[in-house]
Amino acid sequence: MTAADARADWRLSAGLEHFAWNEHTAPLKVSEDGVLPMLGLRLSEPFAKGFAGDYRGRVYFGSVTYHGSQLYQPTIPVTGTTHYTGTTQEAQLRVTLVGEVDVAAGLDLDFWHRKLGPDQAEDYRIVSMRFGAEHAYSALVPLAVATGVKFTLSTHEDAHFGELGFTENPPLVPERSVTPYLDLGYAFTPHWSIAGSFDGFSFGRSKEVALTQGNVQGIFYQPASDMRVFDFRLEYR
Repeated sequence: MTAADARADWRLSAGLEHFAWNEHTAPLKVSEDGVLPMLGLRLSEPFAKGFAGDYRGRVYFGSVTYHGSQLYQPTIPVTGTTHYTGTTQEAQLRVTLVGEVDVAAGLDLDFWHRKLGPDQAEDYRIVSMRFGAEHAYSALVPLAVATGVKFTLSTHEDAHFGELGFTENPPLVPERSVTPYLDLGYAFTPHWSIAGSFDGFSFGRSKEVALTQGNVQGIFYQPASDMRVFDFRLEYR
């Protein structure tokens, strides 16, 4: 669909994404990486001349390799498996700038569950905005490009401290992230295309929380953390 097309547009996608998570910890750094399957859906509806509203959703799931340390003994190296289930839900407004180029503003909701072991899990809820420019597929130029910057508005991490034996479960609040994003696609038939993208987060260190377990008090925080996601997918529209 070109920016000038006054019709609804939809797109289904499936593919694989290379997922990487890194925590800036000492003396041992925590890193995770692996390939996760993903499914996606995009819907676009023009509602006025030069304006369109979009919905974009993505789900991913699977396991990645963990390299890091034990929770209570950060000097002991550990290798294991981390299980992820997550989704991104985005509402976007696009406005035609010139020709087939749009400017776009979107509100993202990201949720993911990170399971590190039988007693350790984390749930993230992230609200972000993104601003950028897009070029949609067209008959003359079968290329789609979207690029811009994404920044967080709200971050929330549930570290499930209760499952670790603590009586309280205060949320952790990673500091704001600002990251670029890029999405590229090529339509090789009127209905099929291949695409790839880069996205992610770069969170700052959260504030500390003090928790008590019996007579022992511990200080916990989420270290500065980076998520990097590269995907490759097949699209039908």
